[in-house]
Amino acid sequence: MEKNPEVSIVRCNETEDIETIKQSLKEAFKFLGGLTTVLRKGDRVVIKPNLLLPVSYESGATTNPFVVEALIELLGEIGVTRTVIAEGAVVGQNTAKCFSVCGYDEVAKRKEVPLIDLKKDEFIPLGLSSGKVVRMLKLPKTIVEADAIISVPVLKTHDCFPVSLGLKNMKGVIHERDKQKFHLLDLAQCIVDLNKLVLPTITVIDGTVGMEGMGPVYGIPANARVLLASFDCVAADAVGSALMGIDPYETSYIKLASEQGLGTADLNRIKIHGESLQSAGRKFKRISLEGILDSEDFKKHRVSLMDKGGCSGCRSVITALIFDLYNNHQLSRIENSTIVLGQNIDPEEIERIEGRVICFGACTKWVKRDKDVLLPGCPPHILDVKKALGYTKDDFGNFSFLETHLKSFGWE
Repeated sequence: MEKNPEVSIVRCNETEDIETIKQSLKEAFKFLGGLTTVLRKGDRVVIKPNLLLPVSYESGATTNPFVVEALIELLGEIGVTRTVIAEGAVVGQNTAKCFSVCGYDEVAKRKEVPLIDLKKDEFIPLGLSSGKVVRMLKLPKTIVEADAIISVPVLKTHDCFPVSLGLKNMKGVIHERDKQKFHLLDLAQCIVDLNKLVLPTITVIDGTVGMEGMGPVYGIPANARVLLASFDCVAADAVGSALMGIDPYETSYIKLASEQGLGTADLNRIKIHGESLQSAGRKFKRISLEGILDSEDFKKHRVSLMDKGGCSGCRSVITALIFDLYNNHQLSRIENSTIVLGQNIDPEEIERIEGRVICFGACTKWVKRDKDVLLPGCPPHILDVKKALGYTKDDFGNFSFLETHLKSFGWE
């Protein structure tokens, strides 16, 4: 961990011009002392973009392939030629299709760089003595044997955490079973434990086209036209979050990573080069219940919330759920219900509730009555929540790319 980590913020007004993007990246790395500060000729380097689903980078959901192509050229200029692009798409999704639709097949062909589907890689079990939740993980051989990992996440909001950036991007390297398992455990701490094994050497946050609102898939493109770079992933995430107008400590995995020594999230200790947060940042739209809980429609459906020490993960998923139900006029799905969350719920309070109780998250399983609904997980996955509330595939509209993802969560 750097005592005084550095993060560079540079403008990039082009999204597909390789030379412009390369010059922006070169400037970003120059502020940090150059790529040769952390890389050597002959290193095996893995570039890990964020390709969760087969959708274009123009949506703000996936990493801009032109940013990765420019990065490969810069690596070549310092003699790093053993570079691969590696990804494992979300559960149930085809990584090869993501590579194709997201434009990475063309990048790999032009630059003669291999594309590695981490789902099909050989997995190697590794112990993690410092893990607080995860004590052993199977990681792809490509990741284990890498000399350096470059994480290239998108600057975007998320329905489970306020933001999804470099640390969370590494969740794409693990086995599908572990991706689902992380949600049954403590997702934020699992992400931190994972990064104790695969902490990126370099983090480049792609803000050429980011996403705001209902990220990481259904949000609105946010053309921030910036690139961030750092050799401290936690610091990069902290500055990236602040750039979106979101306090880094609101995102539990950033806070935990800083507390457990993976990097620095304290903005007062981070040296920012290039653009300032004030000049380059803007407030990203976030899903919010402002005005909804007091609305006549919400009151008409007799929905209430009981939050007794709930974490940011459960709060974020519940906010996303209610926001979605309200805007699609589907509050009837949770009509006459009390949603309870948190570790400090008094069972006697639950007994006095006459209507349906939706026990949200692993912390509430101890207070569930026979007639109540339990949505387990830490936090529950939004697809499991919607399945329990009676959603069908048709409720997802024209998002055909989600079909295999939905099937993996038991949707027929």
